[in-house]
Amino acid sequence: MLHSWLNLSKEEQQRRINMQKVFEEDLLNSGVEKYWREYGRAPDEGKPEQLLLESAVIHLTPFYQKWIDECCNNRKSPDWLAPLLSIGAAKMADITIRSMMRLFLTRNTIQSFDDTMGIPANAPVAQQVAKLIADDVVSIVAYQQAKKRFSDDWRKQSKFIKNWTVKRCKAFTKKVTEIPKLRAKEKEDLGHNMLRIALASDILTSRVHWNGKNKKSLLVSFAPWILSEIQKRHELLETACLVYRPMICPPIHHTTKEDGGFLSPWVRKKMIKRYHPVGADPKDWDSRPSDLVLKGLNALMDTEWSVNTKVYQVMKNMFENDYRLANLPAYTFRDYAFSRPYPEEGTKEEQAKWMQESNEAWGEWYKEEQARSRMIVRLELAKKMMQWNFFYMPYTLDFRGRAYSVCELLSPQGVDFDRGLVHFAKPRKQTKEGMYWLYVHTANLFDQDKKPFDDRVRWVLDNMEMLQKIADDPYANKEWIDLSKKKNKSFQRLAAIFEVCRKDGLTQLPVQMDGANNGGQHWAAIMRNRKLAVLTNLIKTDKPQDLYQFVADAATDFMIASPDNRWYPAFLEYWDNKLPRNVTKRSTMCDAYGLTFYGMQKYVKQEGHVDWVPKEQRGGAVVELARAIQSGLGETMESPNRGKEWLREVADILNAMNKPFVWTTPSGFEVHHVYNQVLERVSYAELFNRQQLVFSTVTEDLDGKAQYLAISPNYIHSLDAAHMFMTISRMLDEGMFAFSFVHDSYGTYAPDIPKMHTLLREEFIKIHKENQLEKLKKEIEERYGIYLPEVPQREDGFEIEEVLESEYFFA
Repeated sequence: MLHSWLNLSKEEQQRRINMQKVFEEDLLNSGVEKYWREYGRAPDEGKPEQLLLESAVIHLTPFYQKWIDECCNNRKSPDWLAPLLSIGAAKMADITIRSMMRLFLTRNTIQSFDDTMGIPANAPVAQQVAKLIADDVVSIVAYQQAKKRFSDDWRKQSKFIKNWTVKRCKAFTKKVTEIPKLRAKEKEDLGHNMLRIALASDILTSRVHWNGKNKKSLLVSFAPWILSEIQKRHELLETACLVYRPMICPPIHHTTKEDGGFLSPWVRKKMIKRYHPVGADPKDWDSRPSDLVLKGLNALMDTEWSVNTKVYQVMKNMFENDYRLANLPAYTFRDYAFSRPYPEEGTKEEQAKWMQESNEAWGEWYKEEQARSRMIVRLELAKKMMQWNFFYMPYTLDFRGRAYSVCELLSPQGVDFDRGLVHFAKPRKQTKEGMYWLYVHTANLFDQDKKPFDDRVRWVLDNMEMLQKIADDPYANKEWIDLSKKKNKSFQRLAAIFEVCRKDGLTQLPVQMDGANNGGQHWAAIMRNRKLAVLTNLIKTDKPQDLYQFVADAATDFMIASPDNRWYPAFLEYWDNKLPRNVTKRSTMCDAYGLTFYGMQKYVKQEGHVDWVPKEQRGGAVVELARAIQSGLGETMESPNRGKEWLREVADILNAMNKPFVWTTPSGFEVHHVYNQVLERVSYAELFNRQQLVFSTVTEDLDGKAQYLAISPNYIHSLDAAHMFMTISRMLDEGMFAFSFVHDSYGTYAPDIPKMHTLLREEFIKIHKENQLEKLKKEIEERYGIYLPEVPQREDGFEIEEVLESEYFFA
């Protein structure tokens, strides 16, 4: 319910709507400006230009080859011909068209082009184009010869240069040799010959221009039909750089007929991210929302938010005073200055080491600069939103039915900075029960989430003096600062502390309740596996169970039982004979969605679990630790794995028919699981250093491998999306109106948590009362008129109604 909005006068509502329209126009204009700024740096590398270049090279190469053959048959040829021939016909076409682009294609040329006007007045003269063509040819030939003659030097330098730009290529050439200089007549002769061939095609055109002093020049342009096509393609791409911001008036509701969100259709995102093959009717390939899902999606958009001014002030002060704590980026860069001079007289090794350290320092500077810029934008946006008191967050869906906020900054689905900065706009009266759940939420943020609820509340009460000191002076009392680099919770902690120490008897902070390995919960319910149900808290226990630690313990036992493995004794010694839960958490979390052994290795490496191993031995350590984790997972996921295998078997059957995997979730959302084959080919057009672009074409045929690998995670994600929207729908029916939901983390006002607990359990039971795999089997058989293999046998491990009694299902 739009409480804050409805309290405004009609005049104030209209003022906000008018300002929102202005903001959206600014959003569109700034996005377009950003797009053209990026374009101006390298016009020949824009997407429309690359497609043109690709087509032009294919079309013109035979023309240039014919000219090469004729030149080679002549008894006498100019001196510049030999090096030109070394680059070949395709590269000649590439250089000619690319030179035209660099001289001619600008934002003004493209936007002001009118196909009735003929050749634009700002078209370059033939002499300019010819000179640029000749300069490029000479530079490219010189670089390629230098790279070949001084290959050792080039390889050494390549260790420190990831991207050989044109500037770097020329610098290398000048360093090891020199770039030859042609005489003006030779340049003109070379360039005009190459340009003349392109003018003989329908890609380029020309006209004689008289300058009014009886002097004439030849203007060269792309053909009008080409300029018109480039103009259309840029118009489609202009909105690609939009940086979305929250809305100061309620978003337009999504309907089955119209995408909602922003007031202007020009800046709206599609309600559902669509996947459909070229040439197919989109209606047959799009996922489709139900009325229940639309009701929930619009309720997310109607939730009113405001900036937590206390958190904002602390974040701003700490950032601008370079605290560099709580994952805050640097405000100044004195720590990143690399001022050590280059060792001119040093050895090759010393110089190489200097280059490596310099690159690393600049790499860190670049990452910090990106984070710094983002923080400045975030704080400036928060400041603007504070002036309006409350705002709204537009949402869209992915093809599985999961909801995502359109704006990255100030999003309740964002990183710690954003989640700490926002809370519900309307304060509500706090209750005794609400305070209890606020304490639980606060303890969860301080990593007390594996304790019983009462113990978490006790932890807060025992530390109330510390929390009060933090609330009074968060700069001097830093116990709230999380030292983690990933998933840092510092500012969410601070927001919770301010809420706990609030004296006005009101509450605004969303209290989050997270599912205990949500994917595992769905598989335990589908297969009725009691062991997994206990470990994922579907069944009542005295204290919350920890699936991640269970897997870690099982992996530890596996390592102890395998002393001959060279790595396991080292792991056991490093972790003191007990693998910590954080080592297995990511793999266990993802296993419910169909994790591969390669994926386990990737997570072990990304999470840095073996960074203590010498770099040259790290590969073997990653493999063996992943193998131990895989063994630990086998202790819990045996029956869910049968379910995943059945889904993949069905995917294979549908792949053989070239039919998409389509199903309807319990929320009524129709999922179209469609991954089409993408044919990739290397562009014929080359950049300076023979780098080539890859062009992709989507076909109507399904990508069998992608369909097979993605079905398990996408199916479970569709169930957790259904559970979320079914819960929102019930909460709306019960008069609740504020939602801070992130897939498997449900948040609302603290006093409403007990009711939300009941509703989310009832909706989970409603989903899993019937066998979801049997339902899926029947739907696909009816849709395609086929018979599928029997679904795997379920166990009789527990009754789904037991979820109602589980305290820690969402905790």
